[in-house]
Amino acid sequence: MSHANSLRRIKMFHRLGEPDVRAALEVMREQRYETGAVVFHQGANGDTLVVVMDGILRVEVTDHDGVTATVGTIQTGEVVGEMAVIDPAPRSATVIAATDVILLELSRSGLDRLRKSSPSATAGIVGGIIGDVTRRLRTVTNRIDTELDPDKAGVHGSLRKTGLGDRSAPSDEPGVLRRLWQKIAG
Repeated sequence: MSHANSLRRIKMFHRLGEPDVRAALEVMREQRYETGAVVFHQGANGDTLVVVMDGILRVEVTDHDGVTATVGTIQTGEVVGEMAVIDPAPRSATVIAATDVILLELSRSGLDRLRKSSPSATAGIVGGIIGDVTRRLRTVTNRIDTELDPDKAGVHGSLRKTGLGDRSAPSDEPGVLRRLWQKIAG
């Protein structure tokens, strides 16, 4: 199966048509890592995302006491590091090849080149990133709700009682997303 067919099956890229997928592949680089190789180091500055085309990545986090824990895996067809192409900042985790892996890497500069050559492809990818970030934000918000008031978990129930609801209400999300889009679209 070609990378183009595989890429279209991945949620972040599923909105892209054939020409946009081809344009995206032109700015992406294939990377191969053997089992045990480090793809990202926690704390290192990052400006790339990777799409796992084949294999499994392991995600590890080291706390301030030096204790390292595996916090998840990234499977074939999943993406990791997507915020780095939008907001380069230190990596929040170390990502290691749990098996031999084939990755497609998209850098911040690649996304910028894509924005110039194929704005529709860029819009589709950034829309996918925003969708992913929004889903994660909702998950974290619900986890906070559950921790603060397990009986009222759900749509910001307990956060409203603590006075945090105004800052984290769903109505704020479009503003955050609009600012994020403006930053990317330049």
